[in-house]
Amino acid sequence: MSKGFTLLELMVVVALAAILVAFWVPRAADLMDWIETERALRDVTTALAVGRNGAVLQSTRARITLAPDTLRIDRFGAQGWEPWWRVPGPSSRGVTLLTSNTVVIFGPTGMGWGASNTTVILRRGSQAETITLSRVGRVKHW
Repeated sequence: MSKGFTLLELMVVVALAAILVAFWVPRAADLMDWIETERALRDVTTALAVGRNGAVLQSTRARITLAPDTLRIDRFGAQGWEPWWRVPGPSSRGVTLLTSNTVVIFGPTGMGWGASNTTVILRRGSQAETITLSRVGRVKHW
């Protein structure tokens, strides 16, 4: 009676592990794309909510600048636009940002200032997420 594995048994186990890894790697890349896109989506929707709520709570205007490298919120004060909130943008997560309006301004009532709705598309690999912001301040994730 032997106390070990034969070379054939070890080769079968290694082959099965290699097959499983070969099927898992592409799915893992898709999973990472999805996770990072969702995180970037959450960052953008949080910036929009913080800017809108800050404008309403402080009865002032808030300007949200959506840039690939940073998400910025400025408040309109006595000296003009003052920096209020800064976070890294979607590119810090490897996500590309496409937007119809790079600057969104909310008034003291929470209504958007400007001519149209804003569409934001976040993309990484095969994963894409779309956000639409209406003039009344509603954020919809598609």
